[in-house]
Amino acid sequence: MQEKTQVRIGISQEIPQELVFQYVKKRNGETVPFDKSKIANAIYLAARAVGGENKQLSERLANEVVLFLYTLKGDKTPEVEEIQDAVEKVLIENGHARTAKAYILYRKQREILRKKRLLKKKPEERETTDYALFVRTSDDDFVSWDRHKIIDALQNETGLESELAEKIAEETEETILNSNVHLISSSLIREIVNVKLIEHGLENSRLRHTRLGVPIFDAEKIILYANRENANIPHNPEATNMTIAETVKKQYMLSEVFSRDVADAHIRGDIHLHDLGFGDRPYCSGQSLEYVKKFGLNLPNALSIARPAKHADTLLAHMVKFSAALQGHFAGAIGWDAVNIFFAPFLTDMNDRAIHQLAQMLIFEYSQQSVARGGQAIFSDLNLYWEIPKHFRDVEAIGPGGEYTGKKYGEYSEEAQRFAWALFDIYMDGDGTGRPFFFPKPLVHITEDFFKTPGWEDFLNHISNVSSVRGNTYYVFDRGETAKISECCRLSFKLEESDLKDAHTPWKMRYTALQNVTLNLPRAAYLAKHDDELLFKKLDELLDFAVKAHIQKKNFIERIIALKGEGPLALLTMERDGEQYLRLYRATYLIGLLGLNELVQFHTGKEMHEDESALRFGLKVLAYLYLRIKALSKIHDMRLVMEQTPAESAAHRLARLDIEHFPTEASGTVKGNLETNSIYYTNSTYLNVGVPIDPIERVKVEGKFHDLIEAGALTHVWLGDTQPPKESIANFVIKTFRNTRNAQIAFSPEFTTCNDCFKTSRGLREKCPFCGSTFVDHITRVTGYFTKVSGWNKGKKGELKDRYRSKL
Repeated sequence: MQEKTQVRIGISQEIPQELVFQYVKKRNGETVPFDKSKIANAIYLAARAVGGENKQLSERLANEVVLFLYTLKGDKTPEVEEIQDAVEKVLIENGHARTAKAYILYRKQREILRKKRLLKKKPEERETTDYALFVRTSDDDFVSWDRHKIIDALQNETGLESELAEKIAEETEETILNSNVHLISSSLIREIVNVKLIEHGLENSRLRHTRLGVPIFDAEKIILYANRENANIPHNPEATNMTIAETVKKQYMLSEVFSRDVADAHIRGDIHLHDLGFGDRPYCSGQSLEYVKKFGLNLPNALSIARPAKHADTLLAHMVKFSAALQGHFAGAIGWDAVNIFFAPFLTDMNDRAIHQLAQMLIFEYSQQSVARGGQAIFSDLNLYWEIPKHFRDVEAIGPGGEYTGKKYGEYSEEAQRFAWALFDIYMDGDGTGRPFFFPKPLVHITEDFFKTPGWEDFLNHISNVSSVRGNTYYVFDRGETAKISECCRLSFKLEESDLKDAHTPWKMRYTALQNVTLNLPRAAYLAKHDDELLFKKLDELLDFAVKAHIQKKNFIERIIALKGEGPLALLTMERDGEQYLRLYRATYLIGLLGLNELVQFHTGKEMHEDESALRFGLKVLAYLYLRIKALSKIHDMRLVMEQTPAESAAHRLARLDIEHFPTEASGTVKGNLETNSIYYTNSTYLNVGVPIDPIERVKVEGKFHDLIEAGALTHVWLGDTQPPKESIANFVIKTFRNTRNAQIAFSPEFTTCNDCFKTSRGLREKCPFCGSTFVDHITRVTGYFTKVSGWNKGKKGELKDRYRSKL
């Protein structure tokens, strides 16, 4: 054994081999090979913590530590604690006080960590539970801490290399253990890991590792208070379930389905991606009752299968049940084509009373389906005809049991008319308290043949009376040889040649719009700063975002559809007629418009109703968008079409965002009240809703835009508390058809409903005129459907105050 002497050499010198220890004794008594590089690495990490970067100096200091230990221990095996004491002493004596302090802190952290790691032992091996750390998992379980689960998650979810994943897991572990907590949730662990990923500059990995969810504060608001984004959502536990699920799915769509630039364009308000919370399904659906008549109800994963109906009431039940199933697979409306015509073969032996009862059942069944998705009523549309359209006249009729009757639909005009009349009898009566039915919405197609069909005058007066008293009727104008199926708030599917061929096998007539993306037109004007060339460039940029969003949504839906019966859209992949129910190759992609009036107002200094040149500029913008969308459709082989977006929430949301980001430009442009934040943009291509324009002039001017809006457009005539004679409304409808290019109109009265006596009165009142109660609600159209005003957002309430009511 060598003699102990106080030896000190310059730290630049190498240690003689005979002075290097062979082993080191760990705290648990285990002897392991001595490794000087671990000392050097510990010194280097401490130095880095205070800004040092000299690895060679760390090596030389490690030599000094070994030499110092040898002067103390000689040939005896050093213990870990002795080595660490030596490191501190050498650092201080060599003038590295800041590094020594960092090393002392690091040593203390490791001491805490060792104590905490007692929890890794099996319960029977632990001497104490004082340092136990447990994790509460997302599936309501408690498990012991295990750092390797973080490593596994990082590798599986983000693809990190094992060494980097282990480093981040160690840092996370130390952060948690230093906090002295004994119980931690898996969600908090994930947040801490995300912070570490950001610190390491791993933003993409952080995005992949992010947990989707709802903060406690937001969850409480959702559970306790009503949703104002969609007035068709009631407030009940099912609705709050849906809202929470929507929140998570919105986050998923924006982070995983849409690219960062598209998601950012939505978030900052350049565009509006509709129904993000329902992004895992198409937007809306139009179909034929013939599918249900021919195939019955044979739905994937159903507990039972129903054969084709043999009676009218059974067919009605099948129709409603299928609508409820479809509502769970589409974000928006469920529309039915030629309902009165396709019911007709079932009505041949029914008297007027029985048909009246069937009509009543149909309307009440749909209007009371607030037990479906999220407690919502099914957003449902009935397309109705007085005449038998040309494309159905010579089609073989399907009757009870899914069998052909031997007649053509052209031979069932009487039954179809009786049923249509009965439906409007029920609409005229209103519900049990005299309120108008919110759903299903009746859309009557007015064609050239309508005016050639016997009884049209009486029927037009009948449905016009309903318009005056209840407001339900929608008038869809199919001029020339055009034909379409209408649904949603104003959406129409124009029937192309291939669609009309399907009319000979009408169960194949099913249509879908896959997604709706709305352009914030005023935003383009603000960015262009009155420069025409720059304005159209900005519009191109908005279109590019919209098309990119459609392509990404299409790709996502294709992924889901590829799962077929094993996927969440199994119903849409069923092939009862040899084709999937959802025919993606026939899908339409909607590009919505918002605030054309405000674009024109900011760019030209005049609103469209104020100046003929301003109106012409609005038409120029729309024509440009129309042609660009046609070109983009060819480029991408997608049926892209413009739509007059309902914008129930978007009109308010985008106005708010523009006030925030473009306060100077937007403050004089948005409509509504800035002080109360009840602001909005004028919907799509509408003229200012608050301007006192003669209703027929409004219908005529707004109709100038409608031919370019292939996916449907609508003009409202706000009646307020007035009740025009049915003859006035009927005459107005005829003038609109003959003298304008307007695609669809609706007359919208206003009502007050009492929550005490349950009676309904005309107009918006603060008190019930029957019992004097102030516990009242108001009813009118929010966009293209009736609902209670109490469920509206601030922007729509601001618009309601501004609306110009007409007396016709």
